[in-house]
Amino acid sequence: MQPQIHHQPTDRNKTRWKAFALFSLIGLWLLSGIVGREPWKPDPVYLGILQSLLEQIASGGSDWWTPTVAGVAQDNEIILIHWLNAPVVLLAKMLLPLHEAARVSSVIWTGLGIASIALAAKRWSGGHITFLAAIITIGCIGLYDRAHSYVPDIAVFAAMAFALYGTAELATHPRRATALMTAAIVVAFAARSALGFIVLSLPIVLLCFAPVFSMYRVALVRALLFGTVICSFWIVAYALRDAIGFDSWLDSDLGLKLEHREHFGPISYLTTLLWFAWPAWPVAVWLITLRVRGFGGGWQRGEVVAPVIFFLSGYAAIAILTDPRDIYAVYLLPPVIILAAFGVDTLKRTWYALIDWFGILILGITAIVAALVASALYYGWPPMIAERVASYVPGFKGDSPWLGYGVALVAFVIWIALIQPAHQHARRALINWAGCVTFLWVVAQALLATPHNFTISYRDVFTEIASVSPKTGCISSIGLSTSQAAMLFYYTGRLTEPISTASDAKCAFVLLQRYRDEPDPLPNSEYKLRFRGNRHGDKAEAFELYEKNEQVLTNPETAPKV
Repeated sequence: MQPQIHHQPTDRNKTRWKAFALFSLIGLWLLSGIVGREPWKPDPVYLGILQSLLEQIASGGSDWWTPTVAGVAQDNEIILIHWLNAPVVLLAKMLLPLHEAARVSSVIWTGLGIASIALAAKRWSGGHITFLAAIITIGCIGLYDRAHSYVPDIAVFAAMAFALYGTAELATHPRRATALMTAAIVVAFAARSALGFIVLSLPIVLLCFAPVFSMYRVALVRALLFGTVICSFWIVAYALRDAIGFDSWLDSDLGLKLEHREHFGPISYLTTLLWFAWPAWPVAVWLITLRVRGFGGGWQRGEVVAPVIFFLSGYAAIAILTDPRDIYAVYLLPPVIILAAFGVDTLKRTWYALIDWFGILILGITAIVAALVASALYYGWPPMIAERVASYVPGFKGDSPWLGYGVALVAFVIWIALIQPAHQHARRALINWAGCVTFLWVVAQALLATPHNFTISYRDVFTEIASVSPKTGCISSIGLSTSQAAMLFYYTGRLTEPISTASDAKCAFVLLQRYRDEPDPLPNSEYKLRFRGNRHGDKAEAFELYEKNEQVLTNPETAPKV
């Protein structure tokens, strides 16, 4: 005889103020972290592509097809996702600087992904689970800053959620399901070209052969066909409008760069998911073990089969086709979250009590520590912490963020009201966890964004370089990475001509980026140093601006070759 599983009160039975409170929690997390932060890696590359596109739009240019960063084409990227983001960015740019306006588009993709996950859970559960799936999503990626950064991979996360929602709609609304899965394929391709297309198309192909979904094969095949045709139209248009850029994209294996991969990353992605998908993955594993043993309707149900197929196929795709990068693990979160949402109500008391108290104690204490660190930075108290922190943020002299402290105080009051003693159950534990994550995220953004900007931002060093460099004329650069070139152009509007050695320099000024232990490739007899500096938080990384001596400029043939 199977044990009967008792579900907690469903989301349909929630009073309006409780639903409003959960919706506000999600909104608070989404809106926090958009403003007040400088572009951090890997934002600059994609921000540079977006900036180049917007300049083309403003100037009436026609070079809309090849993504460029500081004048250099990026052969492993496509520009389609930036086309989709541009209208939102242009509207937000009326009130915000470009790097913050760009984040608005990422937050919209994140919000669409969360909504799709919630709607998929609602459809499969018959309304028993809606907000819970969204809350688990916040608990998983709430402290990962990429959800509030301008990176294309957030759109792939949303596309995965679209596809799962479409799968949930197959039984009742097949046309809606086809439209959602078609949109998922197109958005994923727009964001990550071949990788995104494979990550979304492969599970849809496998669903055609799954017993639970084989009866909906027509809708699945239509989605595959429509998505492939739309992506093919864009590829043909790209080839016709920019043959050189298209050939470079083809040479990069459609953006995959398979020949340049250093190693596979199956283990790396699994270890990354241990903290990316916490606390969802233990609950998801628990649900699968229960369903395999025949509890809760067994495992041959849509809410189990579809997420498992999407997870396994997506994992295989990124493990085989990519170098290990943490951001790719975000693609796998939607199926894990949906599985966890269906497993929460089956958790034993000891399990959800562990999640509850771990979140309240560890995350709550961490938020208090963040507030103390901010106090040490701005006021020098407590002295012991101030001495330690000063070595990590040397020379920081920031004004007291009174608005930040006010936001942190409001967040603290809301957090205390959220975790106050209440009827303890598994759903309450996940809500408390998401609340603690949101509280920590808000406190960190309100109080520590400014010192973090001071430590890692390129703004100060590049502004100084611009002040001592010529207003007109060219500047050659050696060792300047794509993201650094993008930030130089973003902050100062200056472009450089990349070269390999000093002998290739045709400009009077050379900007050199090197590390402390690397030898100086510029001979002192030919060049004089005009500037040397670095970011406040990275003493090993140096930027040096050199000017050619006058005798070299007047008689370059006599200059020794390097």
